[in-house]
Amino acid sequence: MLKFLSRMAIATVLAVMGAQAASAGQITITAGSPGGGYFKAAAALAEYIKADIPGTQTTVIPGGGWGNIERLQTGLADIAVVENALASMAYKGNSPNHKKYDFRMLASFRGPNIGQAAIVNSAGIKSFEDIRKKKFPLRVVMISPPSSIISTIAVDVMAAYGITEEAVKSWGGKFVYTSQNDGFNMLMDGRADMFFLGAGYYPHSKYVQLGTKKAFTLLPISKEVAEKVANKYGLSVVKVPADIYKNTNGSNVAYWSQSLVVDFAVRKDMPDDLVYAVAKAFAHHKAEFWKVAKQHKFYDPSVAWKNVGSVPLHPGAARFYKEMGYMK
Repeated sequence: MLKFLSRMAIATVLAVMGAQAASAGQITITAGSPGGGYFKAAAALAEYIKADIPGTQTTVIPGGGWGNIERLQTGLADIAVVENALASMAYKGNSPNHKKYDFRMLASFRGPNIGQAAIVNSAGIKSFEDIRKKKFPLRVVMISPPSSIISTIAVDVMAAYGITEEAVKSWGGKFVYTSQNDGFNMLMDGRADMFFLGAGYYPHSKYVQLGTKKAFTLLPISKEVAEKVANKYGLSVVKVPADIYKNTNGSNVAYWSQSLVVDFAVRKDMPDDLVYAVAKAFAHHKAEFWKVAKQHKFYDPSVAWKNVGSVPLHPGAARFYKEMGYMK
């Protein structure tokens, strides 16, 4: 009897210790621009953490891109919204400052985001090969800054076809990096020919908006090029169906694209029990999360441990997925 009670006492102490570890006080999540999709996803996760991990408070701060990775590394944030390609680059040391970052992954939750090079039909261009062969003076708009992963991917796709910034300038064209809103305004008022998101959800609202003003075509990406670019960033490839904008004045043949997925990353030294509890809370509120944005239907706890690029899962997250039978 005493032996049994000893075991019970030990088990109770361990349970209390686990609960205390999971009630870490304050968790800071760095996301994207306020009101944007990344910020909304982070805000939703923050609410699930507060609801399911007693005594834990959460704060969501604006951020994005390499800044989110830096905040994880320096401890200014505990959880960050990152694209799997960016995470892979940072972990391998292929960052703009050539610094290698050490962090871990929690879950993939949003995607797939595909390459979409929308060119107005009035340009008379049907493919990337057309641009190169005709030495077309392309005025292409991409998201600022140039180091953003969705623009870096776009540049790599064009380069695979021999369309570099230097070549485009020699043909009388130019690369323009600006905001999404300004870029599409340039396209609609004739100051640009093409807007290229190296990775974006579809149907994208800005492309739908473009179709109200001008007919456009998505230039096809070959499987060879898609795989070449995907391999560079640790991404998968997907086949994009034909005519994804057929009801909004856009057209495209079926083509292949590198697929960017958005993930939650965590500090490497975040306690295992806490990360386990966060992964569990996230899964518990899956149905609620799906209602935040249609792109969130991508989140499925059974496969959320995949599509995280080249970065290892945090041990706490891996323990949750294994206990649920999702991964071996």
